[in-house]
Amino acid sequence: MTAPSAPSAPTPVPRVPPVPGYGPHREDCPWCGSRRLGHRPRREDPWRAAPGRSALERCRDCRHVFRNPPLKPGPEHPVVRAGVRLRHDLAARAMLRRHPDPESWLDVGTGDADFPRTARRHFPYTSFDGLDPTHRVLRARAVERVEEAFVGRLTDPHIAARLRARYDVVSLFHHLERVPDPRAELRAALHVLRPGGHLLVDVADPRRLLVLPPGASHPAGLHVELAARGCTVLTGPRTHRVIARKDASAP
Repeated sequence: MTAPSAPSAPTPVPRVPPVPGYGPHREDCPWCGSRRLGHRPRREDPWRAAPGRSALERCRDCRHVFRNPPLKPGPEHPVVRAGVRLRHDLAARAMLRRHPDPESWLDVGTGDADFPRTARRHFPYTSFDGLDPTHRVLRARAVERVEEAFVGRLTDPHIAARLRARYDVVSLFHHLERVPDPRAELRAALHVLRPGGHLLVDVADPRRLLVLPPGASHPAGLHVELAARGCTVLTGPRTHRVIARKDASAP
């Protein structure tokens, strides 16, 4: 009679990320400062005001949508990372409908090249390059997320001269909000784009990004700015994702 076999070890259960913490409740829009917010949950609502939940609110002035109260975890938290990946995937799909087979693509402000890594699933034959002011882009090239890596800014003269009219697509994810002169950065992005190429810009509010003080004569707003520089805007005025095609007559 054989001895009973020892019970097998239980299958390990993957660790579930903790429920993220939240910051204080906001009374104003984090983008434009307006206090005209909509869809705020009431305290008596047992579902939307439950502990551990954060509702989506929309600013009635700039239409920016945000979590209120906001998430406190940094960009490496699994919840935040999943949201970034989803946004990158939706942007790549949107470009796929308009330019299904670009030969070359430059991602500006790429960091660790998270967007090229996601977009490559939809564009397996496209050559992705990355530009970033930090050396993180060199690490991205070392792990083959990008083909070529450039350290610096689009407005640097040596980069602008080297990359002139080189790319079919140029993408900027939340990049124009972080530079001191978004107009100069936008001109530089069009400079490295080929005629007929596509520009993909993801911003919180394209209508307010380039607004000048009262009395200024220069066009205000990202859509108007792109049209003034010889581009055809292919997306609506209220979306945070702007796709434009550089016309052959553009300077």
